[in-house]
Amino acid sequence: MYEEKRKIVEDYIRTNPNCTYADIRRGTKIHVERFYKNMTGAYRAAGVSLSKNLTRRNNEKQKQDVADFIRSKPGCTVTEIYNNTGVCIPRVFGTVLNAYKLAGVPYVKKPVTSGVRNPFVIKRCRDYEKRVVRVLAELGEVKYHARTNAGITDCLFMYNNKNFVVEIKDFRARNNMTMSQIKQLASYMEALNCKQGLLICPRESFPKRKNGKDIQIDNKNIKILSLEDIKEMIKLDRISGSGGI
Repeated sequence: MYEEKRKIVEDYIRTNPNCTYADIRRGTKIHVERFYKNMTGAYRAAGVSLSKNLTRRNNEKQKQDVADFIRSKPGCTVTEIYNNTGVCIPRVFGTVLNAYKLAGVPYVKKPVTSGVRNPFVIKRCRDYEKRVVRVLAELGEVKYHARTNAGITDCLFMYNNKNFVVEIKDFRARNNMTMSQIKQLASYMEALNCKQGLLICPRESFPKRKNGKDIQIDNKNIKILSLEDIKEMIKLDRISGSGGI
């Protein structure tokens, strides 16, 4: 299957020597970055030289290629964008936020784990995440740090014949769960074709709006739970055989 898809991409490039990343994605339904380091690598494998049209795109064309790539891979980094489109984000857009805005895709800032954050806070968040995963493992099957096309989700959780995509947020003080985190989880669910999602955080960080713990986005169901909620489910599961998620 791997070599077959590479052949499809290479044949497409030979037939369409001026094609861009977005053209390949539309024409073959294949993500170039899954099979090649970048577009240059794909063209080299196909035995086709990069055309002037690709290497000297006007500003609008570069912006469109970046927007198409972001839509095909939400959560992609500046480096991934450059490797696959050849576009320098700071030069064309100023910031990656502007690129995501043009694409119409929410930009979820990745957590900083070095340099500017308090090491105590980093350790606390990691410890909370591991504690939640251990508790979930008492209730069902857990796959830690699952990779998706949209990024890496904290874990996949299998329980009661259901699959859940799980994000764990150790928010404290005034940091409440917001739609940004919910959309991040929804993008992982979309990438994994999973309709059930869990956002786990301290109770004090639950959304402020009433009835905000059960969220429906298209055909996706997201529940916001605390660690205490999960422990209570374990107790119920041991008594009645069903924790009720």
